[in-house]
Order: sequence, then C-alpha cells, then structure tokens
Amino acid sequence: MPRLKVISRIGMGYDNVDLQYCGEKGIYVNNVPDYGVDEVADSAMSHILNLLRKTHDLAVAVDQSKEWNTRLASQLHARRLRGKVLGIIGFGKIGKATALRAKGFGLDVVFYDPLLEDGIDKALGVRRASSVRELMSESDIISLHCWLDDQTKHIINEESLSWVKPSGAWLVNTARGAVVHENALVAALLSGRLLGAAIDVVEVEPYPKTGVLFQSVPNLHLTPHTAFYSDEGFVEMRTKAAQEVRRVLVGQKPRNLVNSKFIAYQEQK
Repeated sequence: MPRLKVISRIGMGYDNVDLQYCGEKGIYVNNVPDYGVDEVADSAMSHILNLLRKTHDLAVAVDQSKEWNTRLASQLHARRLRGKVLGIIGFGKIGKATALRAKGFGLDVVFYDPLLEDGIDKALGVRRASSVRELMSESDIISLHCWLDDQTKHIINEESLSWVKPSGAWLVNTARGAVVHENALVAALLSGRLLGAAIDVVEVEPYPKTGVLFQSVPNLHLTPHTAFYSDEGFVEMRTKAAQEVRRVLVGQKPRNLVNSKFIAYQEQK
C-alpha cells in the first residue's frame, strides 16, 4: 500500500500494529491515549463496589427470589471499603484515575509501576510498592491497569497469587486479558485465596463457551470487554482518531504518534 500515510488506532492500545515496519515505510501510527480513562476507572470502581458491597449479587438474589430479605447482606458477607488497601499494578492514566476515585471511598492506595519516576506517590497522596510481591502481600483489593508485554504477561499467576495475605483478597482486571493466568485465577477462587474477582478482559476473544471461566466458578463476575465503553466516549474516540488522520493529510504529524523512534530513524537515513 504505497499511498498509506497513517494508521490511526481507534483506542488506546496498539500492540496489534507493527510499529517498526510502519516506521520503516514512513507510515505514522497514532492512538487516542486519553480514550476510556474515565470509563475504565469508573468501571474498575464499579467492580470493586460490586465485589465488596455485593450490590450485583443482592440485586440478582432479590430478582430471583422475589423476596425482600434484609438478611441477604450478612449472608453474602458484604464488606466495608474504608480502610481497605487497594493495590494498583500499572499506574498510567487509568491507574491514577482509579486511585483518585478510590481515595474518595477511603481506600488506602498503593501502586506498583517500575517505569514511573519517583515522586508520583507524594503528588497523589498514595504509597508505592517496590515489587509485585510487596503489593500483593499487603493488598485487600488488587486492580490491574498495566500494559501487556513480556514483563506483564501472566503477572497474576500461581506464584503471585500465593503472595496474597492469608485473609484473602479481591481481584479486578480491566487491563489486558493475558496479564492473568486463567487457570491460576480459577484455582485461587476455588481455594478461597481470592475472595472474588471481576474480569472484563480475557486472553482469547471471543471467549469460548468451553473456557474455564464459564465453568461455574464461585465469586466471579464477568463482563464482555466493556469497561472502556460509554456513549459519550465512543463518539469522542472516533472524532479524535479522525482528527489525527486529518493532521497527516494536511502535512502535519499526528499529535499522539507512537512509532516516533522508527519514523525518526527512517528520516535520518
């Protein structure tokens, strides 16, 4: 495609685009880096609230039983958020947005992100863990907001789940499916090491009906990769992606160029 000038990703992720190849061919690749920040952070908090306050489970119980039974909250072991430790793995835009929301609920926020400079914790009034193990061992709730790469693939696995405090923890994944090893997740839920989990993304989509997450796993909430969506955000995402294409067509560079180092190398040759 010799006339191709730009690939504008409608969304934040671009791991499905060969950045080096595009750069060598002089093709700009951009994304919409602020898309879905509010939506995913809101969804992460919604999952946390559902897991601990049992809002979804209570609504389902009332709908199925058609009984107004206030004892359901104690039977389902609804829990308080204030004072719980929320551990966030990956502290980019969405991780930070989730942290700010969580602080409003009285959660004690700790994060792990080896790529960030010192001082972010002080600026936002949160704590920083030096390792995944440290974060896992002190968190009541673990929320995943990291990119998918060689370092983060299956970062939640049998070993890292063994670091969870003896009293157990809750897990939320609105990041990338492959950061969680599904068999290890199921085993942790069955053993009680995880008290509950909310999963919005899976390793293979569409998820097969024979997948382990569909096999009556206890205390598991599944949503079909929808944490990013809102009617307002859907329009904004497409508008911003189209604006990036327009910039290239009128002779400018995209504002949110993600293969700049490969483009720069090609221009220097």
